[in-house]
Amino acid sequence: MAERRRDETQTEQNWSSVLPQLLRAGQGEVIFNLLPSAIHELNNALNTVLGFADLLQNETSLSKTLKEDLKTIERAGIRARELLAILRALASGVSPQVQIMPVDLPELCEQVCSLMAAAFRRNHVRLVTDYSPQTPVVLSDASRLRFVLLALLQNACDAIGASGEGGQVSIRTGQNESGHAVIAIENEGCGLPREIQSKLFNPFVTTKPKGKGAGLGLFVARQFITELQGEIEIRETECGTRVTIVLPSLSLQT
Repeated sequence: MAERRRDETQTEQNWSSVLPQLLRAGQGEVIFNLLPSAIHELNNALNTVLGFADLLQNETSLSKTLKEDLKTIERAGIRARELLAILRALASGVSPQVQIMPVDLPELCEQVCSLMAAAFRRNHVRLVTDYSPQTPVVLSDASRLRFVLLALLQNACDAIGASGEGGQVSIRTGQNESGHAVIAIENEGCGLPREIQSKLFNPFVTTKPKGKGAGLGLFVARQFITELQGEIEIRETECGTRVTIVLPSLSLQT
């Protein structure tokens, strides 16, 4: 009986240590499930705005200045609709089964950078992109790669935001000497504490302040990259942190 009580006490202690992370993950799941209906309603509203903007531009009585303003509204609406399309893809979730298709890495990176634009501005991040023309097409799962890139760019953004002074995030694509596709994300953040460098891919390990992260992003990212027969590596640099992803190119798989 005493042994059973000790086991129950130990179980309670184990749960209490991870309960905040689990609660945050549960809250995120609820919000994530609401996204599809919210995206649908926003898309309908945007279609209405774009429809009237297009209709009014044909009015001959409008001044040139007003027509230019309507063009600005139209461009902004189209941009917002593109972002909603990316969000819709995210809201559909990641299938338990890998969905293999040709993926253009620069295009995927641009989609993710678009979603991160507001966060970058808020944290005074200077984004630098460099997509080599030699970047191979990969035969991979776009939804998994999109999740991984979002997680990595969010981490980079948070690292710079923590400094309060702004900084640079770079994302580059290319190929290595073996012909494999490479994505490199580097930030000028505060670096990695030595004591957790070997544990970064473990669940519930995070460098963020309490309440700011569940410590699951890198864990899930490595699982996805492994499923895609790739490799992911994190290294500290002189100025911050670099994450490198290597993926088999389409030409080497066919």
